[in-house]
Amino acid sequence: MYRSILLPLDGSSFAEEALPLAARLAQGQDAALHLVHVIRPAPDVDFKTPGEDLAWRNQVREAASSALGELASRLRRSGVAAHAEVREGRTVDAILESAREHDADLVVLTTHGAGGFRRWWLGSVADTLLRLGDYPLLLVRPWDDTSDREAGEPRFQTVLVPLDGSPASEAVLPHVRWLRDAKEARLLLVRVVPSPLEVGSLYGIPSVRMESEAHRWQREAARAYLEEVAARLGDGEGDVPAPDLRVVEASSAAEGILEAARVNGADLIALSTEGRSGFGRTVIGSVADKVIRGAAVPVLAVRPGPSR
Repeated sequence: MYRSILLPLDGSSFAEEALPLAARLAQGQDAALHLVHVIRPAPDVDFKTPGEDLAWRNQVREAASSALGELASRLRRSGVAAHAEVREGRTVDAILESAREHDADLVVLTTHGAGGFRRWWLGSVADTLLRLGDYPLLLVRPWDDTSDREAGEPRFQTVLVPLDGSPASEAVLPHVRWLRDAKEARLLLVRVVPSPLEVGSLYGIPSVRMESEAHRWQREAARAYLEEVAARLGDGEGDVPAPDLRVVEASSAAEGILEAARVNGADLIALSTEGRSGFGRTVIGSVADKVIRGAAVPVLAVRPGPSR
């Protein structure tokens, strides 16, 4: 699926945390990896003449070209089809222009997650790209403890996919097939249903779980839906293991997804940025946004429907 991967870099070691994963995906899928740096206007600098502005830009371009060129050369020596380019202009516009020119089908970025995006340019770029939703976006955590796995080990050993019963939420499934870089990698399909009401007491009396017939039906329907999706995927045949299925009860969809990722040791959450309205809603600004910001592992965000 991935033939052209774009990796925006801002010259920081933080941004380069995404480089090993982007390189591994590119090499594993025989894809081109495009490293792009965008030169922005100098902050808080008032150039007296156009010549000073031009000199500053040339200096930055030369430094960025040298650094990216060295990264690309190192990657090519390890077998990755890497290319480097430096652009000028508004950061998001330049990245999208590069993505269009290279026909990118995946953009990889480092983010802080857990507590919100870091508000330097890379964080705000990730935020904007998520909201535009034109390209699948793989968001990498700088503290990701799976990044040093040996090449023979699956990079993603447990991939969690939250589904809400809608075709839109299933748009991420074709991408998951490609990201499972080994047949033994585990696929975990999750659907969250509302927790039943619990009535407690301030006087130490144990809470009572008020589970209705409607809630039991909802849980059973969620399980049947996951089984139907698993059957359509066709996994479980030959050497490919069948997906694991989980119906999770939680007070909110995002809370249930994050807890399922923690309990099941997921090292990737792959989700659609659109889905049902209401409890199962997965749109940026709601469930997907909360999952992306709260996850401690990489997140793949995919917008349903044809992109670009």
